[in-house]
Amino acid sequence: MPEAQSGPDERVTVRLTVAAVAERLGVAASTLRTWERRYGLGPSMRTAGRHRRYSAEDVDRLEAMRRLTRDGVAPADAARVARGLDPDSDAVPELTAGHADEVLDPLSMAAAAVEADEQRLHRMIARAVRQSEGLSVWQNLVRPALDLLEARDHGDQPGRDPVSVLGAALLAALRSVAPDSGADAPVIIHADHDHHLDAHVLATELAVHGVQARVLRPARRRRDADSAGSAAAHVRLAVLLGNPHDASAVVQTMRESGRTAFVISLTGVPQEFADLPRARTLAGAVHEIADLLSERPVPDAAGARR
Repeated sequence: MPEAQSGPDERVTVRLTVAAVAERLGVAASTLRTWERRYGLGPSMRTAGRHRRYSAEDVDRLEAMRRLTRDGVAPADAARVARGLDPDSDAVPELTAGHADEVLDPLSMAAAAVEADEQRLHRMIARAVRQSEGLSVWQNLVRPALDLLEARDHGDQPGRDPVSVLGAALLAALRSVAPDSGADAPVIIHADHDHHLDAHVLATELAVHGVQARVLRPARRRRDADSAGSAAAHVRLAVLLGNPHDASAVVQTMRESGRTAFVISLTGVPQEFADLPRARTLAGAVHEIADLLSERPVPDAAGARR
């Protein structure tokens, strides 16, 4: 039976045995001993008879460990998050007691997404974006965190989609730093589903550099040629990112009116796009696009340059 004693702050301090904690978490006692030996998640209290007992804070950490491992986080990574649990955080795995000192790394972001801790996730990404450029946050924090999430082989609980949660937090942070772009923005970015977040990061970086851009939402099914071309009808530059549907129609529309299409691809491009300006990275694309817009005159409605 668990022991209890009243502390000076009038809270009850619970002292649980290994067996009691194992039953509460639904794991074997040997698992708790392994977590203690390998990861330092052991009992922190001792009774008068020198018997070790788990405190409420110890149990909070173990519950965080159990949730994270159950949701597919590697045990060593889950333990790192669990060890940073703030005893007063109501079992939410915060890496430090102060928000300003929260560790910003891909593992922490992935763990917050798995836990569906949206408030913490939004706070972390917003702080990262304030401290650094959005492109750097994407490349060094969010993209690696998404890779961790996508590598998990566990199913998600109903109503929980860690990848979507992380993506939404990134988009919210980008909105906070990017100036509003009007309907007549000179650049449109046409990306496939796999590069949709890359497109928003690129649009934000362009906005920060004084170039307004809008992102064309990837189509769930192929658009007809007229519909695809109309999306690029009133812009100076159309950017193709990844392998979007109807890229050919967009490029044709741009060519017919004497305007430019631009390709971002880490690999080769189709032969029909071989003559188009191209960048291999988002960072390179930002400068190339800015240079193109400054060098090329604006065509009028009939396609003539002026």
